[in-house]
Amino acid sequence: MKFIGIILLLLTSIFLIACSANQASNKISNSELENLASKYGGGYIFNQKFVDEIEKREAERKELRKNTRGKDLGGGLYAVNTKVVDEKFPQILSNGKKYYENSTDYENQTGKKVKIPAEYKEKVINFIGIDNYNKSRPGFDLGYFCIDKDDNIEVIDMTVDYYITKTDYGLYGDEGMGFSFKKSRYVNISGDNKFILTNGKFERVSKDK
Repeated sequence: MKFIGIILLLLTSIFLIACSANQASNKISNSELENLASKYGGGYIFNQKFVDEIEKREAERKELRKNTRGKDLGGGLYAVNTKVVDEKFPQILSNGKKYYENSTDYENQTGKKVKIPAEYKEKVINFIGIDNYNKSRPGFDLGYFCIDKDDNIEVIDMTVDYYITKTDYGLYGDEGMGFSFKKSRYVNISGDNKFILTNGKFERVSKDK
């Protein structure tokens, strides 16, 4: 019993030390971070007109795909004839530029890497405020965008993501990987705010607008 008591005391000490170290490593508290996320996390729309165009077009493409059969794959499955979909409902905006739903689509189609131009990030940072931005720098995730004739990216919308580190305590691992008394994971706490750029300034709107 004495041996078991010593082991339990040791495990409790490790747990408390780990908790303290985890809290000390954060620049700001989780409550402060959650407050920032609730105010500034979510979707940022630079061109609402193009968002509406893309969502309408993608709905049309989805409906056509349901009714378009390509090669019979067997077992009641058919490949989608994307040529028919692309010809009838091309991914082209009213300005004549091809749009992409995300960076993965662009990279798969072109073999090129893409990143958000600095001027778009700066507009969001100016809205958040440099002090708030530096408290905990969020991630920027590219959404809809198009490419101009000079291969410049025109961002249509993107998301701003805040994460907190959740630490679970227990006994993890195995003999091969080794054992640990804690496991950390990142949790996105950005919520679903929606901001639209209007007359050069972002305005928060209801998420169902």
